[in-house]
Amino acid sequence: MKIWTLDDGIPGHWSMTAGLVKLIRKHRDVEETRIEVDWRWGGARQAFQRLERMGIRMPGPLLKAAVKFNPVPSDKPDLIISRGGATLYANSWLARDCGCPNIFIGTVRKLPARFFSAVILYQDDHHPAPYVAMPLFPTRIEPSSLAGSAAAFPWSHEQAPTGTAAMFLGGDGSGYVWEMADWQQLATGMRLMHESSGVRWCVTSSRRTPAEVEKLLDKELPAGAIAESCWWHAGDRRPSVDAFLGVAEQAFCTEDSMSMLEECIASGRPTVSLGLSSAKPNGFFREYLQQRVNSRRLRRLDVSAFANGLAYPVTCDGGWNPVGPSAMSESAARLLDQLGL
Repeated sequence: MKIWTLDDGIPGHWSMTAGLVKLIRKHRDVEETRIEVDWRWGGARQAFQRLERMGIRMPGPLLKAAVKFNPVPSDKPDLIISRGGATLYANSWLARDCGCPNIFIGTVRKLPARFFSAVILYQDDHHPAPYVAMPLFPTRIEPSSLAGSAAAFPWSHEQAPTGTAAMFLGGDGSGYVWEMADWQQLATGMRLMHESSGVRWCVTSSRRTPAEVEKLLDKELPAGAIAESCWWHAGDRRPSVDAFLGVAEQAFCTEDSMSMLEECIASGRPTVSLGLSSAKPNGFFREYLQQRVNSRRLRRLDVSAFANGLAYPVTCDGGWNPVGPSAMSESAARLLDQLGL
């Protein structure tokens, strides 16, 4: 099966696209072509989508003038997959031009869903076809391989730590704007949890995390509280996510990244999101968070509550309900059958 995967350059979007391809490989032989999508004309994407809703389809030469595709494959695919608004229009246009099925992961916004063979949303039953429910959004996380990732990771102290929780830091985005006072509360919560339970932190920042936050945590947390750190702004590019999840008893994540949250949940670790009372996520993100809480796969905490001290390990009303190891693979198999692939 030849698959084109469209990449808008956002790591979280690519994680879900690559995750779906990984699931498909469990059931089909796959030849994948990863295509970078870069809009040359700033407002063209929104204009093209408005015209498409009016039934006016852009001719190929105009699309290719507005969008840079790298590479440009010579043969046609059997399937096109993508996530992210910058790939939305390109996904639908290319699928119709090539005459093949296409999958989009996430909300299609104002573009008609009929332009897609399948649209993957969070697990829910009230969306009609072509919407498809999966237990989780696809991610590249494979729970069975996390222990191996931890064993192969270049730890600072030569061996993997024990008695740890993972902390994944994002930053401004998805309707969340973090002030230094918020980060101070996060640091306080980490310190109190360490002092009350002895848990140590494997913590990693990202490109969206302010450099000052890395320095704050180094300063505020006592010696021994951080078992391992991977600071983006210090130039540390070790692939830490899988390794940290591999040794963690629980996962904590700032609530500004759906892809980070899904990777934590997909790992099977009890997952706690740290949010802000001032946050204004859009309706899709709010519904997603509530669904994950309702399914007992996520516990949400305001960072101010986290700063007041919290017993470790963190519990979930009704008990944690991780996704079974075969659930995502079975969902992917059903999707392929539905698309006749």
